[in-house]
Amino acid sequence: MRETLRGAWEWFVNLPHRYHGLILGVAVWVVWMIVGFWRMVLLAVLAALFYWFGRLWEQEGTIAGIAERLLAQLASRRRPRDGM
Repeated sequence: MRETLRGAWEWFVNLPHRYHGLILGVAVWVVWMIVGFWRMVLLAVLAALFYWFGRLWEQEGTIAGIAERLLAQLASRRRPRDGM
């Protein structure tokens, strides 16, 4: 069983990337047909959001580092304006 799976994985990995894109497109289409358009949009937004969060986590190393970075950005945007 493991050898069959390993052989299938090697075959898949060695395919040209255009076939990977085709397989991904078919998978997205199947999910779209099963769950509907708006749920698919929500799924895509959530996937993108958590991908972004994961990248931040890799860069900062900890969730506390992410919080510090986001709070520092928020504080720099909320500087009081002179004369108002």
